[in-house]
Amino acid sequence: MTTPEQLFADLLAAEPGRPFVTFYDETTGERTELSARSLGNWVAKTHHLIGDELGLGPGDSALIALPAHWISVPAVLGSLTAGLALTATGSSAEVAFVSPATVPAASGVPDVYAVAPDSAALGFRGGAPDGTSDYVSAVRPQPDAWPGVRFAAGAEDPCLDGRSRAEVVDLARERAADLGLAPGARVLSTRDWSGPDDWVDTLLAPLAVGGSVVYVRGGADSAVLDRRASQERVTNRV
Repeated sequence: MTTPEQLFADLLAAEPGRPFVTFYDETTGERTELSARSLGNWVAKTHHLIGDELGLGPGDSALIALPAHWISVPAVLGSLTAGLALTATGSSAEVAFVSPATVPAASGVPDVYAVAPDSAALGFRGGAPDGTSDYVSAVRPQPDAWPGVRFAAGAEDPCLDGRSRAEVVDLARERAADLGLAPGARVLSTRDWSGPDDWVDTLLAPLAVGGSVVYVRGGADSAVLDRRASQERVTNRV
C-alpha cells in the first residue's frame, strides 16, 4: 500500500527535473523554484537529520508550525520519510519545525528547528531564536543523496490526526477529486498552513495526482494572482 512519502518518491522517479514547488513572495519580490530532484536533496538531508542524528522514527512525531513556503515542504516530507507522524499542536512531539512567530507552539519539545522565511536558503544571519536551532545550518552537513533514503514506516503506521499513512493517502486522493485535480495538476495556493487540512489540500493532494504546487504569499490582489497563474500554467487554485 502507498504512503505519502512514496507519492513523492514516485514523482521524483518519474520526472526528477520537473518543477515541484514554486514560491512567490509578493512583498519582497522573491521567486524560488525547486525541481523534484532539488527538493529531494533537501528532503534527504532532513530525513538524515531526524533519523540519524536525532534517532527518531515510527512512533515519534514532528510538530509542524510553519508557513506555506518552499522551505517548509522538506520539513514535512523529511519527517514523513523518517517515519514520523505529523502534528500541528501539543508539546508531546519529539521534534518541531517552527518559524520565529510560532516558537511558543514548540514549548516542551526537545529538539526545535527554526526556519527563516525571509532568507530561507541561508538561514538566520544573526542566530536562530532562543531555544531553537537553525534548520538550514542543521541540515546542511547531512547527506543529500536520495538513494540513501530508506523509508522507516509502513502503510499502517501513524501519520496524521490518528490516521495511518495509507489512510492519509486515501484522504489525499479524495481531496484531489473534490478539488478537481487532474493528473499532473499545477496548483496555486494563497492559503497559509494552519494545520492538517492545509497540508493535505496544498501538498499531499497535488502529490497524489503527480502534480506540483505554486505558493503565493504577500497579499497579492486578483490581477497579480491571475498573472502568476498564467505564468506558471496553473490548472487549479485552492
